Amino acid sequence: MATRIVFDINKFNRFLSIYEQSQAEFAGKRALTKFGQRIKGSQGLAQRYKRIFQQPVPFTTNSTFTMQRGLELDVGIKDQTAITKGNPASKYLFPPIGVGSGKAYDTLFTQYLRNKNLINNSDYPFPITKNPLVRKNKYGNVTQTTYANTKIALGKTRSKSSFSGGNAKIQDARVLAFKNDFKVKKKDGSTKIYKKGIYRENKKVGSNKTFFRPLFLYGAIPSQKKGGKKGNKVFPEIVKDFADAQLIKIWLREIKNLAK
Repeated sequence: MATRIVFDINKFNRFLSIYEQSQAEFAGKRALTKFGQRIKGSQGLAQRYKRIFQQPVPFTTNSTFTMQRGLELDVGIKDQTAITKGNPASKYLFPPIGVGSGKAYDTLFTQYLRNKNLINNSDYPFPITKNPLVRKNKYGNVTQTTYANTKIALGKTRSKSSFSGGNAKIQDARVLAFKNDFKVKKKDGSTKIYKKGIYRENKKVGSNKTFFRPLFLYGAIPSQKKGGKKGNKVFPEIVKDFADAQLIKIWLREIKNLAK
């Protein structure tokens, strides 16, 4: 996801002296370089993300890249080529600020579930954060360790591996995925319904009896509001706002500095 800024200095030549016109292109290149540094910095898009998203992680606020070719500057969001693990910012930021569908991005965890046929194509996993085994980081997001341990436990359950037992770690007991609501007939003749999702087998305190507690429940794939929670603009508009507010000012300063 990227947008291009083309700095057309010809529009401003009639406002410049002969000497300033001779320096205009060089000043334009320097201005674009400085603008690129600024938009990637702490007062650039990072500041905007902090306003429109709730507690954005550093990976989000540091996701801007620039590529300059003379008087052209591409401003974009880093993709999978810029990371070694995790979800690329260009993917998970597309629904709220990309031009197009606001449908939630399939995270690596969701992709895993789909590849293993553990979830319907129309569904999305929602974490049950009331479960103490579903841990969150300081930004309020489910930890990568929680997702990794859930995948480990699902794999061990499918391969019928042995478990150490206990309620300390997700992978210490069986974890099952129900693609659809699952009905269980109880001894008293009643029926218990497990909503579709991912469940862990827990042991009752002081007893050998076990019960299933959800880690994730499945629901319809969500769509995200364009512009983020507190914004209303998509990425090209956000970049254009920055350019309109700052680029000409930086260029004029460069012209004046070169004319000294």
